[in-house]
Amino acid sequence: MEFSEARYAEIARQILVTGNWVTLWFDEGEPFWGKPPLAFWSIAVSYLVLGVNELTARLPSLLATIGTGTALFWWGRTLMPRSTAWSAVLCYASCVIVLQTAGSVITDPMLTLTTTLVMISFWQAVQMHQKRFAWLMWIALALGLLAKGPVALVLCGLPCGLWLIIYRPWRAFFSHTHLFFGVLLLVAVAAPWYYLAESRTPGFWDYFIVGEHFERYIQHEWTGDKYGAVKDRPYGTIWIFFLIASLPWSLVLFYGLCNAGLRRNFLEKYKQNQTLIVYFLCWTVAPLFFFTLSSSVLITYVLPCIPPFCLLVAAGMQRGHLTIAIIAVPAFFALSIGTYWALYEDHRYNQWPIVEKYIEFNQADPGVLIYTGKRRFAPVFYTQGNVRFENTETRHGMPDSTFYIAVRDLWLDVQTKRLTSRCQPLMTRNEFTLFYCPAILGDVP
Repeated sequence: MEFSEARYAEIARQILVTGNWVTLWFDEGEPFWGKPPLAFWSIAVSYLVLGVNELTARLPSLLATIGTGTALFWWGRTLMPRSTAWSAVLCYASCVIVLQTAGSVITDPMLTLTTTLVMISFWQAVQMHQKRFAWLMWIALALGLLAKGPVALVLCGLPCGLWLIIYRPWRAFFSHTHLFFGVLLLVAVAAPWYYLAESRTPGFWDYFIVGEHFERYIQHEWTGDKYGAVKDRPYGTIWIFFLIASLPWSLVLFYGLCNAGLRRNFLEKYKQNQTLIVYFLCWTVAPLFFFTLSSSVLITYVLPCIPPFCLLVAAGMQRGHLTIAIIAVPAFFALSIGTYWALYEDHRYNQWPIVEKYIEFNQADPGVLIYTGKRRFAPVFYTQGNVRFENTETRHGMPDSTFYIAVRDLWLDVQTKRLTSRCQPLMTRNEFTLFYCPAILGDVP
């Protein structure tokens, strides 16, 4: 699907085409400054090992999600009864946002894995006095910088800082986190790519760090966005996103708040594990409060808050978690399939039917594919770059060799006049018509 999934899949493919693992490319001669490279590196490695296709493009997101769930279970089992740890994992694995992003070409699952490892390691180092976890914390934080950028510092620094202020374990913090050498380790892991990215394409720091992380946050309509439209939403929208993203468990939480028995059970567990429960709360709500003051937010921004939310839900539940998960997962997939059929199967964002027809005919009579209109990443990805795009400023004319042209319905009348003498329509689908134009032989027009 256009736009983000196809774009990210193609950007990762360009790593293999160009052999350039430092600069990500949005288009020929145009670097992609919107994201750091970790997720794209993982997709490129997936391509190298298993080939270039939709599954391998999405596989890193699935593996990162499984990694987060595994870390959640291991940590939950060390802190709480094994059944509670299983409840947390079932909650996590059946949240709407987790199911959606686990099957998408997107950077957020990788960010969530790194921030989850940071938060687990911070607790183990500071509260449990296990110094070895501090090294994992700094490495995971560095990988978070390579997964999504400085926002990783905010998503981890705010809840950890708030919890430190509340309980003041300052001696443990300074003596068990290897603060000086840990920062050096973080810089050694993350800084080389940032340095190389700026040196090879000057302007990256200004766009990515200043523009993407500061101007986007404070400006309602940031005009500097190179890759999409700024989302200007009402302040506080992030909380609505969180309630939607954490379905069905946000409904379970609401029920628990209204049920006296469940409230008593949670308060009893709170008394027994107050420090830990407050840590879960800080981890969940501090990033949400941070994004409350921004109007440019997406629903995927709440994904790093889901693991601690699920630990909170699991700590307050007595039973029923398995039943809810069993109902939620097939319901999600049924809703996804229904949504696809109703909204996206025939949508112009879905260009696979057109490209599939082109691939079929191209095997018998090879030729380039031309698309009218702006650049679309899905055709580029599926044809391995054997596609051109034309608009009013760019015309490829009528090549003598075989070519195929996908004409959007908006321009069909104009384009048909120059095509019908030689070309024949193959199919009309999703607001496009695909024409087959055989090669000119001799003097035959």
